[in-house]
Amino acid sequence: MDNQISLNGVDVLARRMLNRIWNELPQERRNTDELRSEALQLTSRVAANFQPGHSPYAHLRETYPNAGKPWKRSDDEELRRLFAAGNSIDELMLLFGRTHNGIQQRLLTLGLVPQPAAVA
Repeated sequence: MDNQISLNGVDVLARRMLNRIWNELPQERRNTDELRSEALQLTSRVAANFQPGHSPYAHLRETYPNAGKPWKRSDDEELRRLFAAGNSIDELMLLFGRTHNGIQQRLLTLGLVPQPAAVA
């Protein structure tokens, strides 16, 4: 049963990705064989890499034990304090056991660094 639930989750994720691709395409590219081919390739890659019960963070957690885990309120407070004290992202990565992107995204979420400018 858990396997079926997990497979349904992959199906939902693949459909969301396809909808996003569809919405970002210019009208003239929609419903083309090229789009269908891209969608099939994307879905195949997702399915091929899916392993029920296997965390996508398993490999990352060998180096960063907290990768992908929820942040606790106490972690947020500690992150605020350490960042304000001048610790670099690399230092924070070691202290929190999280990836560079994980630290950077949390700093953004907490409003401690400015949002990057959108690329036009």
